[in-house]
Amino acid sequence: MSAGSDVPERTAVLAFLAASVDVGPGPGGPTPAEPDAPAVVVDAVADLGLPPGSPVLIAMPNGTITLAAFFGVLLAGAVPVLLPPVAGAARISEIGRQLGGAALIAPRIDPARYGATTVHPLGGRCEAALLDGRAHQRYQPGEVVLMTSGTSGIASGCLHGVDELLRNADRHATAIGQRPDDTVLVSLPLYYSYGLVAQALAAFVRGSRLVVSGPPFTARSFVETIRAHDVTVSSLTPSAAVRLAADPPAGPAALRVLTVGGDELDPTHVGALLADGPQQELYLTYGLTEAGPRVTTLAAHREPEHRWGSVGTPLPGVRTYLRDSVGDGPGAELVVESDTVLRRRLPGGAPTVAGTVATGDRFDIDADGYHYFRGRSADSVVIGGEKIWLPSVRRIAAEVPGVRHATTTVYRDDRNELRYGLDVAADDPGPRLAAEIEHALNRVLLRAERPHRITLCRATTEEWRK
Repeated sequence: MSAGSDVPERTAVLAFLAASVDVGPGPGGPTPAEPDAPAVVVDAVADLGLPPGSPVLIAMPNGTITLAAFFGVLLAGAVPVLLPPVAGAARISEIGRQLGGAALIAPRIDPARYGATTVHPLGGRCEAALLDGRAHQRYQPGEVVLMTSGTSGIASGCLHGVDELLRNADRHATAIGQRPDDTVLVSLPLYYSYGLVAQALAAFVRGSRLVVSGPPFTARSFVETIRAHDVTVSSLTPSAAVRLAADPPAGPAALRVLTVGGDELDPTHVGALLADGPQQELYLTYGLTEAGPRVTTLAAHREPEHRWGSVGTPLPGVRTYLRDSVGDGPGAELVVESDTVLRRRLPGGAPTVAGTVATGDRFDIDADGYHYFRGRSADSVVIGGEKIWLPSVRRIAAEVPGVRHATTTVYRDDRNELRYGLDVAADDPGPRLAAEIEHALNRVLLRAERPHRITLCRATTEEWRK
């Protein structure tokens, strides 16, 4: 098993959390915490007596209390696992079973739904339940699990050392010129590796002030928050950046740096942001959770227009190369080598060899080292900022009694937005089976992960044999 990692000092963590600000209340946004609530939560987590290296599931909405729980688990010698706050009990229980979870932290917990007996108040409007009677997995103090439902399965994750995540955060902050006197707005979900590492942990390592808001994103609320809190650095997904480009703010905004993380942003939208966006500097980035997570960066405001379709060049300490193409389409598979690559995949994965990860993403790299995203593995798709692992969807449908075979089809709708459908071959297709399939999917999948259409047909002999 990998060695543990150095955990940040408690005094530094509490000072960072005390200086951070919640924006809310509001739809989907955090409720402002009491000034001493983060410290109360950190101490209360320590009092749980968690076994060293035990995974703790954290299903909290964006806010400083979520970060307090994350750091509190680390300081207690346990392993934090951030989950979507809207995840249902079935999904949380499955993740807990697969990863060997020892406890759950959430705003409100019905212990009976998780096989627990008691609930422990932590302060800060959150509580914890010890997941009794489970075969708890043990990792190492100082490790973190980042979930990757869109990459390899609903209950899969990446095991990282927190010092490696902090190193990646620092490299990203250097690439975008982030300073101690910056104010960083994180509106991305903190369970995204991009939101946690490239924003929250980058603010921590740089000593920047952090402002935490939450989904849903609107261009108006984003710009209003920037102005209200003198934000100078923030980040968006490509889909949110497109909405901002389509609805640019009127009047001045204080934002110095805007970064866009994901796969690619159409050069037309890059041009619109450079012309009318709220930022002075625009950075396009690529990364994936397995890499720790940031890999490349493009300073679009300093590049000629013909490079706006690129995601830039690798961060210092990161090496990339191409190998045989995956799936159909242009480009070849990108491989990343870095000292921030995951230690191993969970559950049950072997240790990563030589700090190398194959991304499953197709790229071209030009003679100057600029990376151009060309497509993903046919097994994953990004819709509305959520990466969806399609084999997991097919597996859930195929496990419903009466289903013989399930396939997925990716398409674009009438508004040219990416969607996917689920096609099911069954013994007796009809409304009852359709309802059972929807129920099975809804128990596990987030709303954004669910198929946009489900089509049932009668199974043929060939499909029955499959």
